[in-house]
Amino acid sequence: MNEAAEVKLAKQRLSALQLAEALGNVSEACRRRGISRTQFYEYKRRFQTHGLEGLKDLPQRRYRKRKERY
Repeated sequence: MNEAAEVKLAKQRLSALQLAEALGNVSEACRRRGISRTQFYEYKRRFQTHGLEGLKDLPQRRYRKRKERY
């Protein structure tokens, strides 16, 4: 994902946090933005910890293949 797309995504996530604050209702904000409350609180935690940078997508984890057992 390019930098402009990451910034746009981060701003969309921030708008969900701002909407919840304006409404005073997290559930309603999540319904309007189409995200789960769990995801909302994850975004909130990342925003409080890292600011706008924290709302960008995290790098994907690499998975190791299991060794074959005989």
